[in-house]
Amino acid sequence: MQAHLTKIAYVEASHRNFTGTKKQQRLHGHSYKVEILAKGGLDPEIGWIVDYSALKDLFRGLYDQLDHAHLNDVPGLENDTTVPALERWIDARITPKPDWYAGVRVSIDGDLAFRPVLLPADAVEGTPERLGFSFEAAQALPQLPATHPCHSIHGHSYRFEVGVERIDRLEDHLLVLYEELDHRYLNEIPGLECATCERIAKWVWDRIVDVGERPTVVVVQETYTARCIYFGE
Repeated sequence: MQAHLTKIAYVEASHRNFTGTKKQQRLHGHSYKVEILAKGGLDPEIGWIVDYSALKDLFRGLYDQLDHAHLNDVPGLENDTTVPALERWIDARITPKPDWYAGVRVSIDGDLAFRPVLLPADAVEGTPERLGFSFEAAQALPQLPATHPCHSIHGHSYRFEVGVERIDRLEDHLLVLYEELDHRYLNEIPGLECATCERIAKWVWDRIVDVGERPTVVVVQETYTARCIYFGE
């Protein structure tokens, strides 16, 4: 019996492109989905190809170099931080390659476009109906100690969810926010110099109020596992 395995890790990093549109060349960031692949026959005694922890260990040292980093500062990625270049960089540094190793796949976890989605009310979180969308941005938290991983410039594929009393009028306002935030370094935006999720949520809430709407909730999700829900003062 042959089988395929995938171990997934998420890398939060910033970068600059040297090709593409002016927008794509601005300092920004992403949540990168990195899949370490294995394939082969099953061990007759244990019943697996390889322990999932072995796939994790194979990538661990490279993960430490990439996560919460500025990719252009990583040796070997200075001039090309595209997804194919990142795949090649990781693959070349997985040595020696075990017999079961089947490659690496890298993708960006965001939508890479303004694609708002209507989300139903969630009784568990207590959130009402809202519109959700993603954008790509870099940030740093200079108020933290230099030893903290978020102190230096890194990036995320942010996911926002915004609810208002008149949700039918919300999409146009969110498009304005998207254009202001996407492919940006958030610290350069007035009011977001220290862009924690909590401060971003409050900033978005105030912007919605400024255009005459009555917000009910703002959700800021900066990683796959980190989520802030703001219901106002």
